Amino acid sequence: MNNISDRGAGADELHDLAALYAVDALDTSERVTFETHLAGCSRCRAEVADHAATTSYLAEATALEPPPAVRAGVLGAIHGTVPLPAHAPAPAARPTAGGPERTTVGAPARGPAATPAHSGARRSRSHVSLDGLRRRYRRVLALAVATALVPGVAVGGWGLGVQAQQRQQEQHVAQEQDRENRLLAASDLTTHRIDVAGQDGRLLVSREQDAALFVSDDLPDPGEEKEYQLWLLRGDTPVPDAHFSGGQLRTWLTGDVSDADAVAMTVEPAGGSTTPTLPLVASTDI
Repeated sequence: MNNISDRGAGADELHDLAALYAVDALDTSERVTFETHLAGCSRCRAEVADHAATTSYLAEATALEPPPAVRAGVLGAIHGTVPLPAHAPAPAARPTAGGPERTTVGAPARGPAATPAHSGARRSRSHVSLDGLRRRYRRVLALAVATALVPGVAVGGWGLGVQAQQRQQEQHVAQEQDRENRLLAASDLTTHRIDVAGQDGRLLVSREQDAALFVSDDLPDPGEEKEYQLWLLRGDTPVPDAHFSGGQLRTWLTGDVSDADAVAMTVEPAGGSTTPTLPLVASTDI
């Protein structure tokens, strides 16, 4: 393929090559020509910066299997690129004053077409036609690269989003473990047994840390559309606190434990209540 400088490319064609430049798809002479143009073209500089940011963004992402829809979109953009034909079709001969002339490709020309002037014109038209196809191919390829980069953001963004979610989960687990370790190390830690329908639960309390953790290995199911709810009791006043379903759990109380006298448990409608539903399931002084 002739390079850009050999063709004397115009500004419009050079604009089309920004995406190819960003992904290092130009040969040496094309790169030099484009970089010369780039120095004085703010539009291309901005486009190259955008594409470069995208490719850098994708390079930082861990390889993950993208969703099928995203993968299909990228492949569709690439497969839509039109290949460059090996030979441009010869232009049809112009009709002469004596009537239309039919010329077979590869056959010797007859009549006026055999003159050097006519042969030169035909070669010129063929060169222009082939050059136009090449320029068109470049534009299509640049468009395909640019189009593929856009779904690439979705692939990279999706992958980075998964990684970010994983990091958040890991950080949450680490924070919870640290919080529990600090509670277990409290000098005033007390442990209270809570019996729920024959299943043991434990309430770990530290007034110094103003913290309490309810732990159970197998809390019975409270029933359909029901939840357990804990209450901090200050004298005769119940203050609503954490609510949860059955099974294995570790639940932190959210209220002010330091001035509470006791903790009680009830079964409430899903979502919790503002006043306890009697009878109490369990209770313990703290």
